[in-house]
Amino acid sequence: MNYRAYRREDAAAIATIFTRSVVEVACQDYSAAQINAWALCALSPEQVHAQCTDGRTVMVAVDHVEKPIAYGDLEADGHIDHLYCSPEVVGMGVASALYDELETIACARGFDRIYTEASEAARRLLSRKGFVVTAERDFEIDGVPIHNYAMEKVLTKAL
Repeated sequence: MNYRAYRREDAAAIATIFTRSVVEVACQDYSAAQINAWALCALSPEQVHAQCTDGRTVMVAVDHVEKPIAYGDLEADGHIDHLYCSPEVVGMGVASALYDELETIACARGFDRIYTEASEAARRLLSRKGFVVTAERDFEIDGVPIHNYAMEKVLTKAL
């Protein structure tokens, strides 16, 4: 498995990874109604490309044939908006290593902290990475109540 910057040809795979991750992985922590509402947030490949080229840094984990299997992003203010994996690689350390890549980039840019709004699964991973929950967030998607967690990590400066 390798990590590289987003490429235009990754857009369709990223759109699929998002949907499959929500439908096949998040279902362990959220109700069917919540999953259905969340899945409605999926973007088309064209929308994915627009988002991935809006100034954020998008890193893609690829398999041995360069097929995207996970992706994550880091916005200019230290916000991680997306960190999603294909269901086949969940639990194999892909998201953990991809997050480490994003943190390395954040540190290289001199960020003092990184933050996100994490799902239940992401909360578990990010807690192991040193993030703290600052708030549980209750909101609605298409009229369906759902929740996530505001989380942040203070980055230590290398001496």
